[in-house]
Amino acid sequence: MEQEGKEIEIKKMIIVLKKYFWVITVFTILTTSAGLIYNYLSKPTPLYEASSRIIIHESTDLINTLKVVIKEPPILEAVINDLSLNQSVESLSSQIRVESVENSRIVKLTVSHPNPEEAALIANTLANVYKREIATILNFNNVDLFAEAIVKDGQQPINPQTNRIVFISFMFGLIVGIGFVFLLDSLDNRLKTVRDIERLLEAPVLGTVSKINNKSIEKNKMKQTAAQLRGETIGS
Repeated sequence: MEQEGKEIEIKKMIIVLKKYFWVITVFTILTTSAGLIYNYLSKPTPLYEASSRIIIHESTDLINTLKVVIKEPPILEAVINDLSLNQSVESLSSQIRVESVENSRIVKLTVSHPNPEEAALIANTLANVYKREIATILNFNNVDLFAEAIVKDGQQPINPQTNRIVFISFMFGLIVGIGFVFLLDSLDNRLKTVRDIERLLEAPVLGTVSKINNKSIEKNKMKQTAAQLRGETIGS
């Protein structure tokens, strides 16, 4: 009996979903469209990375200091002047990442920029300026350019646009639409099934009356007319 009750509830849910399917569709279309518009308007500026490498030829206790100096104003101001860049030291610093390669004496200078060629140019200029300026700042002459930054064919941005927002919007609309449909159904107090009547009256239903529509009436009339015609034919 319990299994039968569960089957009835599942069937009822399916009927409700079919009946209000258009509501779910409207919710899903609206939220997905909003997600598409937001995704388009918030499209990020593509950023590309290029990396040059410098090598510090001798082990020194100044290694950490040497790495820190790379992003300091004296170095970055020189890079800005050499390339005639129209940006501040802070802005350029935010585009640069400095890291040692596997704890070796090779230091990787990575620059991100909307233009891949410009990123490579800045990375190479930074390496050369650093080699030149560090000799004056710290009287250290054992730095050389180990590898230049290059622009790869078909290089892809590091921040490609995704459709995650659109997918979330679609799922949100679908879930909200289904929830709204069941809310509408729960607010509808009309008796729709035999089970609803049994719950209300707390008694079993012994019989039902079929729904009569215009088709049924016309069909019955045609049967009666046919029967009368057959009777008249037999009588005659």
